Amino acid sequence: MISQTVTVILLSIPLIALAISSIMYWSEFKKSKRSRKLGKKPKYKRFFYYSLGAGVLFMWVFWIGGIISLFLDDFYSVFGFMTFSTNYEMSMQVVGFFIFYIGAITYNLTIIYAGKYLPPSTSALFENHKLITKGPFGIIRHPLYVSYILILAGLGLILLSHWLLIPTLFVIIGIYPTAKAEEEILTDQFGEEYVEYKRKVGMLFPKLFSRIQ
Repeated sequence: MISQTVTVILLSIPLIALAISSIMYWSEFKKSKRSRKLGKKPKYKRFFYYSLGAGVLFMWVFWIGGIISLFLDDFYSVFGFMTFSTNYEMSMQVVGFFIFYIGAITYNLTIIYAGKYLPPSTSALFENHKLITKGPFGIIRHPLYVSYILILAGLGLILLSHWLLIPTLFVIIGIYPTAKAEEEILTDQFGEEYVEYKRKVGMLFPKLFSRIQ
């Protein structure tokens, strides 16, 4: 098993990076919200929207809570009932960190590339919104949602906790209907530009031979 100290450090690095980019994002978004008019809001289906939200909430609880409890050397004594043991623990944790870091990097790049044009899920688009097609948005249309699954799956392997399959399932259930609701107003606002973007870029999985440059 990877030592708890190393695990804490490796889990903290992307969290710190996300904290910095998130502070910059919220500052920029609030300034833009004061100076620009907002348009339509997505018409979410509540069950799926709340399912996604619950999964994301648990992601943060396990991520931040895992760091704190591992730092205090309490995680496996307090949450031992939520973990499993195997002869391949270190290998599974290494794989977990690989998946986790792909998710965390995707999350961070999504915020960096989209900036103020990545509205919170409860907010509307700006009337003069800009369609972002670079960075992770040039690979899939909803990189932020996919990053949630990767982070949760990675955390499950890192913390050796099968319980994280539950919030992962919540996110999986909620992603498609929530993303579809957002794409409806994006199509209304950008028209053929967004239709062409959808043709070239996959929704949740990359299209191998057609990608925005």
